Amino acid sequence: MYGHKAPNDCTLFIESAAERSKLDNPIVLHDNTESMDLLFYILIALAAVGLLGIAVVLFIKRDHEKDTRGHKRVQRRDRNVVIREASRRLAQDPRDVQALQDLAYIAFEEQDYPNSYKYYRSLVSMCGANPDIDEFEVNLRLGQSAFKLKDAEEAHKHLMVARTLRQDEFEVNFNLGVMEYAQKNYQRASGYLGIARSQRPDDVATNRYLGHSLYALKNYKEAIEALQRVLDFEPEDKKAQFVLAKSYYALKNNDQALQIFSRLRTDPKIGAVSALHSGVLNSNAKKYDTALVDFDIGVRHENVPQAVFVELKYRMAEANLKLGELSNALRLWKEINTLRPDYKDVLEKIGQYQEVNTNRFLQTFLMAVSSEFITLCRRIVTRYFANSNTKLVNISLRKGEHADILAHVRTAQWEDQVLFRFVRSQGTIGELLLRDLYAHTKEVRAPRGVCVAAGTFSEQALEFVEARMIDLVDKENLIKILKKM
Repeated sequence: MYGHKAPNDCTLFIESAAERSKLDNPIVLHDNTESMDLLFYILIALAAVGLLGIAVVLFIKRDHEKDTRGHKRVQRRDRNVVIREASRRLAQDPRDVQALQDLAYIAFEEQDYPNSYKYYRSLVSMCGANPDIDEFEVNLRLGQSAFKLKDAEEAHKHLMVARTLRQDEFEVNFNLGVMEYAQKNYQRASGYLGIARSQRPDDVATNRYLGHSLYALKNYKEAIEALQRVLDFEPEDKKAQFVLAKSYYALKNNDQALQIFSRLRTDPKIGAVSALHSGVLNSNAKKYDTALVDFDIGVRHENVPQAVFVELKYRMAEANLKLGELSNALRLWKEINTLRPDYKDVLEKIGQYQEVNTNRFLQTFLMAVSSEFITLCRRIVTRYFANSNTKLVNISLRKGEHADILAHVRTAQWEDQVLFRFVRSQGTIGELLLRDLYAHTKEVRAPRGVCVAAGTFSEQALEFVEARMIDLVDKENLIKILKKM
């Protein structure tokens, strides 16, 4: 079957005889076994040679395969040999592609950016004529090298060429984002870095630059998301913590911001400015004692930038003023005046409070707690009109800014109700406050009014009271009244 002739009886006889002959002849059997053993050893030797060949091929391939960025790997042990050979070849032919690639790769990996820039620039110029050159790779590396050498224009040009070749490549978008961030082009930076993060969501550097860019753009919620991702992997990143705290503060999440700023107060680099932010938050919450601790930690740091140092002193003075420690506040204002004579309203405050510091009653009028302030106002009312009998009818305090006292006054010439308003301010009092006082006199049916302030009155305020029964007492006259007391 299968195309073969059926064997006849003669053939069967011959085959049977042959088989019997083999079985009966031990010598023939022995010779056949030796042949099989020899063949077995030959096969083993061939297999060993084959395996060795495969191993050699794999070893060579591994040493010369391209890495994830398209560069040929250079064995560490052969570095000097590669450089020497490539330099020799380049001396003979300045356009030797393989030599340029080897030298460019080694220079870039060793952060020798002047040389990597030189070699990759030569390779870029040959891209059009040599298909063996990876145009994307050499433009990317040339752009990175130029950026490291602070040649932003050249870096941008070649990174954009690389991006036209591979728009969604992580390294291109990341490097363009970092370059735009360094130039404070935060809108562009966030665009490139956003694409890079979509490709590698957990890349720490990408999230860091993106978070800082978004904060600069006032996209605080998105900035918080990126910065929290950074801190998931690098919880000790102090700069990320600082910008995160500022983002919370911008969103009025003061408790979270304060928690971070307080933790950063002792950091050698950003501790002073963190203490400043922490102190401001505590001052806004009227925790002036705690704020003073923050400011004191800040000024004790070494090498504090003058702007931060002066602001810390200024805020310390304000907190002392709120606590009634006027002498400390004056001392701090004078220290600031020595460093920066034109800083904010320091000169004005020194002028305002210098006399207050020597006048106990004026100090009470401006800075004491509400109960002491009201007590002083009552004494002024009872002594305001000479040779009078004054009876207090009603006292009200409005938000700690001013107090109104309604009094019934009787003198030898007249008898009437008078509404007194005491304003705790050393600034200029305008017409609006006097209009409010005048309206209030109508409500309580007081024909006369008196406004007492530790500051001055504007021209509009003076004009307003000319045709009305309202007396104005400025700082100069107030001091005269207090001296009599």
